[in-house]
Amino acid sequence: MKKIYGIVTVAALVVGIGSAWIYQEGDRPSSKSFALAKIFKSAEDIANDSKLIVNATIPNEYKEEMVGELKYFVYQVKVNKVYNNLTNQKIEDGDTIELYRLIGIDMGKGKDIVNIVEQKNQDIDKGDYLLFLNGGYVETLGKEILVPNTPNQLFMASSSKGITSTNSSKVEYKNVFESDAIPSIHEEELLNAIK
Repeated sequence: MKKIYGIVTVAALVVGIGSAWIYQEGDRPSSKSFALAKIFKSAEDIANDSKLIVNATIPNEYKEEMVGELKYFVYQVKVNKVYNNLTNQKIEDGDTIELYRLIGIDMGKGKDIVNIVEQKNQDIDKGDYLLFLNGGYVETLGKEILVPNTPNQLFMASSSKGITSTNSSKVEYKNVFESDAIPSIHEEELLNAIK
């Protein structure tokens, strides 16, 4: 019986070491393989997966924060318009909320942080964004936090008139990351998806 266990153990080690060697010697994964995160295909899908949908102004300034093994960029964002709020937090137009944007995962002491968001997409421009958020209570922080429901899709207002325009249904939000999935969302499309 010990001989069978020994053979199985040796076979598993050979497969594991062989796989690691092939991975190191082979081509690195493309940037398309970043993150095991959701990619939404429609405004309705992304809206249905969100507890809070807002138009908010994201500043250039942020602080880096580790929450357990997760690395976040934390922004103080000003809410311009609340489209939908299914959270237990009272959030209104004009409020400032903390946005925790997931950037990477620490795979262990002394190891590098594995990026969830590509390096080129980690810093974002200041501006008005359509944010699809989820969140909950984080015990280590002692508070509720709000995070985008996917790190791979972020929509910036492209209308020059902005959210305060009298014709706000013409506001278009463009995905700031290279993606074929939902290149843009019009405000009218968003409102129909929320209904």
